[in-house]
Amino acid sequence: MKYTSMAVAGLAALLVLGTSHVVFAEPDQQTAMKAGATQLTSEEIEALLVGNTVKAKSGEKVFYFYYSEDNVLSGKLNGGGWSGTGYYGITDDDRVCLSMAKDKGRLRCLTLMKLGGEVKKYNVDGKMTFELLEFQSGNHL
Repeated sequence: MKYTSMAVAGLAALLVLGTSHVVFAEPDQQTAMKAGATQLTSEEIEALLVGNTVKAKSGEKVFYFYYSEDNVLSGKLNGGGWSGTGYYGITDDDRVCLSMAKDKGRLRCLTLMKLGGEVKKYNVDGKMTFELLEFQSGNHL
């Protein structure tokens, strides 16, 4: 097939126009890093989580999670409606991986980022899943 330069130019213009309205959202984690957030190390994650009850917010919901020293993770929704148990582990590559009963053994690994006094969890796609609000030593569920 033989294409004229005008046909090729028209096709190129059509492709540009057709894709000019595509918006690619930047992952939350990348936005946080551009704002100066730093990833917590395994040791920092351990100090924040192990043996502590963590108050965390996801959207408008507030949860409490207890990260026991034997890797059992227990949680509840503030005000009732959900509670559960599972397990967690802190990896050598600076993430916390967890599995609750609904995960059926599948581990979800999360990165913790800190900016100022805020600590947030991000999933593997870079989406912010939880903001960690408070840390208390011991089980306060």
